[in-house]
Amino acid sequence: MLLASGPAVLAQDAADGGHWEETARLDAPRAGLAVVVHDGRIFAAGGSGLTSPRDEFESYDPGYERWFPETPLPRGLEHFGMAATGERIYAAGGYAADETAVVGPSARMWSFSIEGNIWQSEAAMPAPKADFSLVAVEGQLYAIGGLRDDASVFVFDPETSEWSTLEAPEGITRRGTAAAVIDGRVHVLGGATAEGAVDRHDVFDPQSGEWTAGPALPGGRSGLAAVVRGGRIHVFGGRAADGGATLQDHLSWAPGESSWRQEAGMPSPRTGADAALLDGDIYLVGGGSGGGFFAPFTAIGTTDVFRGLQD
Repeated sequence: MLLASGPAVLAQDAADGGHWEETARLDAPRAGLAVVVHDGRIFAAGGSGLTSPRDEFESYDPGYERWFPETPLPRGLEHFGMAATGERIYAAGGYAADETAVVGPSARMWSFSIEGNIWQSEAAMPAPKADFSLVAVEGQLYAIGGLRDDASVFVFDPETSEWSTLEAPEGITRRGTAAAVIDGRVHVLGGATAEGAVDRHDVFDPQSGEWTAGPALPGGRSGLAAVVRGGRIHVFGGRAADGGATLQDHLSWAPGESSWRQEAGMPSPRTGADAALLDGDIYLVGGGSGGGFFAPFTAIGTTDVFRGLQD
């Protein structure tokens, strides 16, 4: 692993004073990974390998500005869902690896205990999902999206260790989306259907069970990353609507606004990355400059940080 010798400013300040810096690299470059924040650290897991999904599990400590190895995933995983709630980190679904082949999509789920430093098996989802989002809302986990439109959202209750299924409107379950939570509502962004990437912005209220539409993204995209900072959703990169270009743009939106605004663009194009908020800064981790089959061959190990004034 590499220890950063000091942050390098990679992009000019945005209108709100934000700018990009580079910090420590992952132990191994990879796209299709997942990250979460827990206990003051960022945890990064899995991702695409050259022959099979990877099982790396690392944590980033901002005090040391470096990544540290953690107990590996029980199986290599890519394009899976990961979320933290309570004292545990949950990893579900995705494409999984065994000793001889890639098998997936998977329905299995595991949880990681920080205190015990161990992964344990949890109840499997009602059906397999891959290339979907897993988010935590008021202690419940919501699995939204996936490779095909199965018109369903899976909900896990950690207290009972049981899953339930909610019906979703047509087109909600699509692959390559990003999801973010603001004021208890889940925003499902972008993604792709059989016709290509879409600019959709769907909003789910778990309290009422209702779905509404938010302002569309400025162009279809899939494989994007999203995170919330200061009441705004920030969206990063992905693949363009025709699948022919990896995007470098950085957008943001807040409830009440009618459209998305441009922010300081990423230092380089990325798709299949993930993002996390830690101590007011946005960390963009992993990803690749090419999608699909090319993801493992164009994987990025860089961790870029968007710092500056709050939104």
